[in-house]
Amino acid sequence: MTEFLQASLSYPAVLFTGLLSLMLIYWLLVILGAVGLDALGGAEDVDLDLEGVELGASDIDAPSAFSLRRVPLTVALSLIAFWGWLFTHLGSHYLLPISGLSRGITGTLLLAASAVLAYFITRLLTVPLAPLFHTHHATSRDDLVGRVITVRTGRVDREYGQGLLDEDAHALLLEIRCDSERELKRGQRVMIISIEDDVYEVEPIDDLLGAPGAAQAGRHR
Repeated sequence: MTEFLQASLSYPAVLFTGLLSLMLIYWLLVILGAVGLDALGGAEDVDLDLEGVELGASDIDAPSAFSLRRVPLTVALSLIAFWGWLFTHLGSHYLLPISGLSRGITGTLLLAASAVLAYFITRLLTVPLAPLFHTHHATSRDDLVGRVITVRTGRVDREYGQGLLDEDAHALLLEIRCDSERELKRGQRVMIISIEDDVYEVEPIDDLLGAPGAAQAGRHR
C-alpha cells in the first residue's frame, strides 16, 4: 500500500493523480446533485479568448480537432485522467527501476507516452459512449409552421379536420382547419401557415405556390 501511494504521488504519475482526484470529486458532486453533468460545458462549446481576440468553436476547437467532442468534456477528461494515471503508475513501477536514464528524463518520456496512449484509448471509447449523451431537441409548436402534412380526414373546414405530420420516424396527428374554397381530400398535402390554441391553420400547397398550369402559362408569355 505504501509503494502504491508513493508511486501515485511521485513524478510523473502525480500529475494524473491530481487530475483524477479532481474528476472523482466532480463525479461525487454530480451524484449528490450539486453540479450538472455538463458543468464544464459540452466539448463542442469550447471557445478561446486570447489577448482580446475571440475565437469561437468554429475557428479553433481543440476537442473537435482531437475527435473527443462526441461526449461531454468532463467525460473525456475523466477517461484521459484514468488511463493516464494507470499507465504512468504502471510505468513508474515496472519501467523506471530498469531504465538506464535519469528518473527525470524517463519520467518525462513516460508522461508523454502515457498521455498519447490515454488520448487514443479515450478516443476509441467515446464512439460507443456517444449515443448515451446525444441530446434530442423537442420540436416546439412554432417550429411546425411551414411544415407539409397529409390530410387524414374526409374533409377539412373551419370546424373539423385532422392532418398527419410524419417525419424522422415520428408521426403526429394534428387538429387542422382551412378557409380555402377548394375541397381538401384525404391524402392531400397541405402546409401549416399558423397556429392558434393547438389548432393548425393550413392551406393547399397549390394555393401557396401557384397552380402548375398557371406557372407554365406565365413562363410562355
